[in-house]
Amino acid sequence: MKFLNKIRTILLIAMPAVLFFSFHPVISLGENSYMNFELSLPEIWLVIFFFVNLPQIKNLAKFYGPKKTAIAFILPLYFSISIIWSANHARAILTCGIFWLLVFAALNIIYMLKKQTKLQVLLQKSLLISAAVVSAICLLQCALDLAGLSQQYTLMCNGCTYKMFGFPHPNGFAIEPQFMGNLLLAPALLCLYLFATKKYLIKKPAQLIITILIIAVLFLTLSRGAIYAFLAAAAFQQIYLASKNKKVQSLLKSAGLVVATFALALFMQGMFATVSKTSDTFYSGVTKSLHQLSLGKIDLRPQASKDISTQPSEPTTEAQEDSKFSGYVAESTDTRVNLNSLAIKTWASNPQYLTIGTGLGSAGIAMNGYAPSEIGPKEIVQNEYVSLLLETGALGCVIILAIAIYVIKKADHQSAPLVHSILIGFALTLLFFSGLPNALHIYLFPLLFISTAKHHAIVAKKV
Repeated sequence: MKFLNKIRTILLIAMPAVLFFSFHPVISLGENSYMNFELSLPEIWLVIFFFVNLPQIKNLAKFYGPKKTAIAFILPLYFSISIIWSANHARAILTCGIFWLLVFAALNIIYMLKKQTKLQVLLQKSLLISAAVVSAICLLQCALDLAGLSQQYTLMCNGCTYKMFGFPHPNGFAIEPQFMGNLLLAPALLCLYLFATKKYLIKKPAQLIITILIIAVLFLTLSRGAIYAFLAAAAFQQIYLASKNKKVQSLLKSAGLVVATFALALFMQGMFATVSKTSDTFYSGVTKSLHQLSLGKIDLRPQASKDISTQPSEPTTEAQEDSKFSGYVAESTDTRVNLNSLAIKTWASNPQYLTIGTGLGSAGIAMNGYAPSEIGPKEIVQNEYVSLLLETGALGCVIILAIAIYVIKKADHQSAPLVHSILIGFALTLLFFSGLPNALHIYLFPLLFISTAKHHAIVAKKV
């Protein structure tokens, strides 16, 4: 039993690091007409964590009691039933299986944190160090891309090399920069919280460097969804802290840190553009970034850049060529808006879809059936809320909302500024992509911050 407890603890502490390897390495198991079959390290971790914790299922039932245990399994049970009418049984079964494992992992993580309060600090340290190491690797990834190293070695996705905007935006070990930015959301908010409250999990100078590194790389991903979510959640967190502590000075210092780090990220993008093998300059790199992040609202680009088509151009010389995009790529936003609109139209087109949905994992097939000329069966909605509405119907959404309200009412609010800001951040990111089957960090990272007053006392002693 002691051996198993040690394994459980090691697995839990390793979880933050494992979640950053969300796509590389990945084991490909083939594909069919509707989906790709792939196995990632976080999914392997989830399965191992399940089997290691399976022997203590009786302890969990006793700890939570019949009522809480039943509530915890209502949603996975509904997902399981929806497999019956899903048009994509393979995806439905796999998605449902992952969700069952997630619920079981969540129950175990909360149980372990309540029983071993020191794990809270170890997990937060693990998250900070893992995020810092991966952020440093992202910078190295950018440098190697600018040096012309093959994507086979840099692991850069096709849409994030310097050839797109004149500067690279890193994806780390994730499938794309948007996912990488999302992975950095929780550690960035933790860093900002520790900075504002003057608490240190590691030595002060090192923690400040890590804070700047993580937030800067978050900006470098150029993921508007992750960046907007971070800024909104950070604003909530810092305003909450300032009102609670009645110290406006801490709010101004935190805001200054974020602004300075954003300026640093812009400077780096300008430098990347300068040294890249494109015709871009420092100024064009900075103004392109601002144009893209502001959805085209802030346009300080040179007139020549404004007149350039966003289509690839012919190389200007043998050694230098134009980057693919001269500024804001409206297609990225338009695609998401169109997918949301199509998903809602599909949902409203059938009484079954309205009430119980199309069935788990079948959003792409349903939308393809509604508008075959507009979308393929492998497509996803890229908005988790709309995706759940389509796949689980009004009944599923009512169940989800009821469970969310129950959990919020029962939650410990001692660490509201930190926990609530992370929940707000992830809630906002789900507006920009569908994360139910594969974005495990959205469901596991917040559990690391389920804190009590005792946890804060432990952190305070470390200061």
